[in-house]
Amino acid sequence: MTRPKLVTFDVYMALLDIQGSLVPVVSDELNLEANDANAFVQLWRAKQMERAAISNSLDRGRTSFRAATEMALEYVAGRHGLEIEPDKRKRLVMAWDTMRPWPEANEVIATIKAKGIPTAILSNGDQDMLEAVARSFPAGFDHILSSETAEKYKPHPSVYDLPTTILGVAKSDVLHVAGSTNDVLGTIAAGMRCVWSNRHGDLLLDPSFEPEATLDDLTGVLQFV
Repeated sequence: MTRPKLVTFDVYMALLDIQGSLVPVVSDELNLEANDANAFVQLWRAKQMERAAISNSLDRGRTSFRAATEMALEYVAGRHGLEIEPDKRKRLVMAWDTMRPWPEANEVIATIKAKGIPTAILSNGDQDMLEAVARSFPAGFDHILSSETAEKYKPHPSVYDLPTTILGVAKSDVLHVAGSTNDVLGTIAAGMRCVWSNRHGDLLLDPSFEPEATLDDLTGVLQFV
């Protein structure tokens, strides 16, 4: 097994605990019971990603991830019959900048860096959003690569081109840690190595795009570096 020259990470699924981070915030801001807040966050995430996918398809420029997040919030609030005051809406959208990492995430990143392998974020988030969440990882990242630069969202191949176009690292030398089935598909289709941090036991939408490994958490990434 060839050692990678760069390890890239999906952020919102692979590195961050979306439900665990946002459910308490939603519950507090909107006065929802835990079960309702959990369902709210699940739909919020789904609609956020749906709006990003629509942005790819419309060919009218990239809708910012922040805007997609706010549109999705308003949609879900409407489905719940809620009208969110502007200050609460802002706090909820900005909560995406301060989500907590999975417990093992920082140690895994630190171990990879200690082996002399650079690390990078490769994510759909806007550049400022990714720089904000990167502060939650004391080990830090060598590079932050945003879909904003590619002007498309994953799984568009231009996002997976960023390690090569920005850093000059050949795709075959990159190991990407995917966080979702769509991310796996995009990574493999782009010709990059991929391992999937699949903590929730999801299934591949298209099994012909198979990662090198499907992992229960991030600690398994270390066997590939």
